[in-house]
Amino acid sequence: MRLHRLRLTAFQAFAGSEQVDFDGLSESGLFLLHGDTGAGKTTLLDAVAFALYGDVPGARSRDARLRSDHAAPEVRTEVELEVTLRERRVRIIRRPAQERPKLRGEGTTREPPACTVQELDAASGEWTALASRRDEADAELIDLLGMSCEQFCQVVLLPQGEFATFLRADSGERQAVLERLFGTDRFTRVEHWLTDRRKAAWAELRDAMQDVRDVVSRVSEVAGEPPPEGWEHDLDGLPAWVGGIATHADASQATAAAAREAAGAERVVAERALAEGRALAERRARHVTAVAELAAWQERLPARAAAEAELAAAERAAPLAGLLTSRLAIYTDTAGTNGQSSPRELRARAAEARGEAGALDALVAVEERLARDEAELARLAAQADQAAVEARAAEQALVELAVERTALEATVKAARDAAASAERLTAEAGTAAQRAEQGAERDRLSAEREQVHERRRTAIDAEQQAHRAWLDLRERRLAGMAAELAEGLQPGEPCAVCGATEHPAPAHLQPTPAREDPAALRAVNAPSLDARPAALDESRPLAEREQQAEADHARRAADRASAERKVSEIEAALAAARAVAGKDPADALAAIAERLAAELETARAEAAKGSEAQQRLVTLDASTQEHQQAQKQATHAEATARATHAERSRALEADRVRIEQARGDAPTVAARAEALRTEADAAEQEAAACDAGFADAAAARAALRDDEARAELRARIEQFDTGLAERRAQAEDADLKAAATAPAPDLDALEAPARTAIEADEQATRHHGLAEQRLAALRRLSEQLEQALVTLEPVAEQERLIRELAGLVDGSAAANRLRMRLSAYVLAARLEEVAAAATVRLERMSNGRYQLVHTDERARGERRAGLELRVVDGWTGQERPPATLSGGETFLASLALALGLADVVAAEAGGSRLETLFVDEGFGSLDERTLDEVLDVLDALREGGRTVGIVSHVAELRQRIPTRLRVVKGRGGSRVEHEQAATTSPA
Repeated sequence: MRLHRLRLTAFQAFAGSEQVDFDGLSESGLFLLHGDTGAGKTTLLDAVAFALYGDVPGARSRDARLRSDHAAPEVRTEVELEVTLRERRVRIIRRPAQERPKLRGEGTTREPPACTVQELDAASGEWTALASRRDEADAELIDLLGMSCEQFCQVVLLPQGEFATFLRADSGERQAVLERLFGTDRFTRVEHWLTDRRKAAWAELRDAMQDVRDVVSRVSEVAGEPPPEGWEHDLDGLPAWVGGIATHADASQATAAAAREAAGAERVVAERALAEGRALAERRARHVTAVAELAAWQERLPARAAAEAELAAAERAAPLAGLLTSRLAIYTDTAGTNGQSSPRELRARAAEARGEAGALDALVAVEERLARDEAELARLAAQADQAAVEARAAEQALVELAVERTALEATVKAARDAAASAERLTAEAGTAAQRAEQGAERDRLSAEREQVHERRRTAIDAEQQAHRAWLDLRERRLAGMAAELAEGLQPGEPCAVCGATEHPAPAHLQPTPAREDPAALRAVNAPSLDARPAALDESRPLAEREQQAEADHARRAADRASAERKVSEIEAALAAARAVAGKDPADALAAIAERLAAELETARAEAAKGSEAQQRLVTLDASTQEHQQAQKQATHAEATARATHAERSRALEADRVRIEQARGDAPTVAARAEALRTEADAAEQEAAACDAGFADAAAARAALRDDEARAELRARIEQFDTGLAERRAQAEDADLKAAATAPAPDLDALEAPARTAIEADEQATRHHGLAEQRLAALRRLSEQLEQALVTLEPVAEQERLIRELAGLVDGSAAANRLRMRLSAYVLAARLEEVAAAATVRLERMSNGRYQLVHTDERARGERRAGLELRVVDGWTGQERPPATLSGGETFLASLALALGLADVVAAEAGGSRLETLFVDEGFGSLDERTLDEVLDVLDALREGGRTVGIVSHVAELRQRIPTRLRVVKGRGGSRVEHEQAATTSPA
């Protein structure tokens, strides 16, 4: 893999379009990527990974915002990369998902991610399309790359900080990194699968064993004895134990059956004797009962005679039923003749009463019409009263509406006044609020003004002190320039100034005068901690100290300029706030603003009431008209109803007199006619009763019974006769008479042995039933136990095999001597290859002192072995942990480990040659000699046209590496600058 050209637009830190010419950088083979912190050095590497994989490496991929916040809305985020993959030069153009302005209308629309891949035809020099869709492009690149994004970032970008951590990590942490790089997670999945299978097998064994336990528990419960001690470890003895219990139960069942048969025979004899005694006692009791019942029925003979007489009277009164039950029979009893009149006289009186009733029938219609007319008069009176009520209600409503109108008119007037006040208060409240806001801002700026003035004074003092320190060093260096040149003179070599080869009297540096001691000068002149110049290392050359002092002065001058700009900004803002707020206190201005705001709110609320009141007035006018019309209609209706009522009442006066005379003492004429007809019916009833042989109609009515009552009387008489005959037959029964003369049986003497025999039989039956149930349960449980043991055997064997295999694979079994997991075993081989590849470079960088070796031994405090690294010290011949290395030695080992891992991973990924590498940071921990050794190793990586980029902040590397790529940050985004300079010392 070789990178040729990178172009990125609106990508992360870069707002515009920037290009990196890797072909130009590769001419020297080694280049430096440097820049300020946060400028975007890592962004360039992110862009390469994004072009290849559509993702950025490591933790940055989770929260990556690929689009630059500095870019203009119309600029699209895009990365273009030209790269050679497996001898094929391709161009990748990739865009992430992003928002862009709509082509028509306002707002934005989301643009989906896109990617195209083109290949350069070496013969024609033309680019041809390989893929135009994102999915096609990703599929094409996966085949060309041959490695994952994680592997690419590990072998192309060598992050020293991560490998220092990897070097000191424990086996578990180191295994996680190696699994990601070598893709051996399939072996971890095998471990997990076996662990899960072991758990499942154990659960299956536990369930099968629980079935056996359940059967054994039920056998113990049925037999009433505990199972054999330690039976779970000797399952073969369970069938014999259950068989013995079943044999004993079989014998117990046979004994119980014989006892039950004997008890049953004794029970039959005792129960038969008791039954015969109870039968004799029952017949004797029946005879006594029959004699008593016959005597009782004979005492009821008078009642039978009375019922027979009642039935005869009812038969005579039956033909008179229709007459005796006619209208007002009670009146017949009170107004009859009571036997003083003959049947002829009674019939004459009945004819006279019927004639008078017929004469009154003509007035019944007049009375009914008069009742209807009176009801109509009542309706007219009620109508008049209702109209009067409605008229008074309408009048009262008009009075209330008039009162409401007065109040609404007052509200409308008040609302108009409030609206005028609100218009005035709006402007006043706005001005007051602005003054209050600026008053608070004025006070805040006044307090901040003192602080920024103090910072400016401190910055001026610091800049002046730094300037004096720099000038002092510059003066000293100029004074000792001859001695500085003389330090480089060698006998026989020409002088750089005069060219002479002899140097008889070279100048020498003079010691620093006590009065010019920089530390003393800073202590005397520094007004505060912030104003002190930067501390200088007096052991370093004077030229370097002058450069450091000059840089310190430039920084202090920039701080002073920044402080003065801040003072100007505060003064301008304070003047603007004072122009608006004036000199009034801020709390007074705030109080005025609050008061005017409250008055404005009140005025607006009062003005809002006017609209509602005006609408209510319109509604009020309509209501007033409705109530006036209702009052007029109600008054007219009342007058009309009362006039009609008076006129009709006068016309009915004559009919009222006629009806009053015809009514008499009766409530109505119809009632008077009905009373006369009732009197006629009573006379006719009296005449009929006398003809039937009754003293009067009341006596005939008393004897009257309906058909059902007469039938009931006949049935009662017949039932009595039948019952009397049955009692006589029972009292004369020969069997009952014989029992009555026989000796009485002793039931108590017969019941005691029968009860004892019954209890013995029931107990024997229960014992037999329990014995049968126990025997049947034991036979059933014996079969279940046999089946459970058959089921358990293969399950237990399978669980044993899986448990041993899983323990061997995960390193927990004793058979695994190193306690090493399968995944760790596979990775141990990879780590051994990495250590061997790393040692090749580490020996060179450490002048043959150090080697990295892999060991299977466990580290202290770790349970498992297999992924440990040791450092072999060639000077002592001893192995020691990587944690014992110094900072510089750790860097060397980390770099060697990173390079070795890159070689091994690249081989794992298909063996494709990596022609562009980046080494990230860590060079600041090296001394000058070791840095030379490291650069020699990195320089050796350039063999065969390989390009190595160093990402570092170390200033000395800028002097050693002439080809540089600088990332410069700014307010509008970062930019890329290509630098080429002569080296000050060989790399």
